[in-house]
Parts: sequence; C-alpha cells; structure tokens
Amino acid sequence: MARTPVAVTALTEAGINPAAVDVAAELTDGNSFPWAAHRLVFVLNGDEAAITPTFVNPSTVGRSELPVDDLEGNSIAAGGYAVYGPFDPSYRQADGSVWIDWAGTTPAAVTVAVLDA
Repeated sequence: MARTPVAVTALTEAGINPAAVDVAAELTDGNSFPWAAHRLVFVLNGDEAAITPTFVNPSTVGRSELPVDDLEGNSIAAGGYAVYGPFDPSYRQADGSVWIDWAGTTPAAVTVAVLDA
C-alpha cells in the first residue's frame, strides 16, 4: 500500500486556519506523516457521510508479541471536524511515520492537516 504523505505545518503565535493548509485524504491507501511527540492531526469531513480515521499502531507486547490495538478515532459527522494527537512513540512505524487509515461509506471531500504544536 503506497500511503500519501501529509506535510507538517507549524503553528504560529498569530494562529493558522487548518482548513487552509489541509490536503485531500487518501481514502484508499491511507496517509502518513512524520512522527514527533507534539504533532496533531486535523480532519475536516466535507463529505455527506461520516468518516472514521484509524491510527495504526505497529507495536507488540510480551514474548508472544501480541499486537497493540490501533487507535480508532471518533466518527466525524458530515461537515464536522476533529483533532487527534499527540501520539506516543508506539505509533511510529519502522520508517518513522504515523499511518492513518480511513473508513466510511463512500467518503470523499475529506481533508487532513498535520500541525506542529
């Protein structure tokens, strides 16, 4: 699966409009962004149906290497938005990124921004 990377935008004292720096979510193959302890993810659902992001956790625990559950975000209603994070190091993939998967009926017009807090 070739994930689409999302660039990171730094928050400033003057503030930013997350909807002005977001990009289209890659609903089929997912998105990714470079992990850092202070990063936040802003999701704007411009679709007519709800969407749910899932943040993939590659971690395992114990000798049996039991998988740690992924973080399923709250369902975002049509026209709504949500902010997720920050994410602890367990969400960091081998390549140093955090992965986002998407679920919804036939989601479109969903955008995502990654913010440095």
